[in-house]
Amino acid sequence: MSKLVTGGTGFIGACLVDQLLERGEDVVVLDRAPTTRWDKAARKPKIILGDITNWPEVMNAVRSDKFDCVYHLAAMLSLPSEANPWAAFQVNVVGTMNMLEAVRLFGPNKLILASTTGTFGLDINDQPAITDTTLQRPTTMYGSCKVYNELLGRFYRKKFGTDFRAVRIPSLVGPGIKTRAIGQYNSWMIQATAMGKPYECYGPADRGLPLIYFKDTAAAFCAISDAPMDRIKTLNYNIAGVNKSATPKDIEQAIKKQIPTAVVTYNPDPVVVQYFATMRFDALDDSRARDEWGWKPKYNTIDAIVKDFVALVRQNPEQYGM
Repeated sequence: MSKLVTGGTGFIGACLVDQLLERGEDVVVLDRAPTTRWDKAARKPKIILGDITNWPEVMNAVRSDKFDCVYHLAAMLSLPSEANPWAAFQVNVVGTMNMLEAVRLFGPNKLILASTTGTFGLDINDQPAITDTTLQRPTTMYGSCKVYNELLGRFYRKKFGTDFRAVRIPSLVGPGIKTRAIGQYNSWMIQATAMGKPYECYGPADRGLPLIYFKDTAAAFCAISDAPMDRIKTLNYNIAGVNKSATPKDIEQAIKKQIPTAVVTYNPDPVVVQYFATMRFDALDDSRARDEWGWKPKYNTIDAIVKDFVALVRQNPEQYGM
């Protein structure tokens, strides 16, 4: 049996594909974007070029192989969704509906969704920690779409018995991200300084969110997939590597432990400042993921994330150079 990864040429999708291949899995990628990432790899995924908003392409992809799990990572991210909410609806809502229908009709009847802590929003400021039962009232198009996805998956499990599961990804850190998002400045700060370049941060120096490293994010998808269905009670789960809020200034200080000469300045983007004005939380409770399916991040401190990140960029300057 194979694994299907939508958005498998994207940042987290490609890392997940790598981890699945390392586990000896047969992997099929459904994505709009062609890639040369695995051209020289010993083991390669099968690539299907297609768009999740195109129902016939989704059907053909799901029927192409015998799958035992679909990892649904294809999406428009936060800032592109704000700029074009109409396209975001087609990709993030219609596309997810298409994937759930394909899973229901053709199998494998198991879908794991990439969701986001952006599903939380108003009325959460000053709470001690965001839990899996905190009120979800997002302020962004991206967060609104993902709340709908979470509820739609819950409905499919109740109505059709679909084995639906989701992980909410907090502020993501890792090398090679191309798309500008709310918290992307953290990754670009580490990546630029690792290459010996100065960096002007577009996020406010003293406002932060819980973080997760890209390797841990991909590992979380593997871990939740491995759990028996009867262990999956909550369905939609918070996950984090660094559970407490990490600001750009915290990231800068961790960088300077590795690179004392690093130069970081700040010029906050008004859109990002407004985002933090409407949503801020200083801790993320992921205890249900830990209890129900054994979630445990490897990179659980800012220093651990920055150390591995810097080493990875310096080992692969052609791949990660800016």
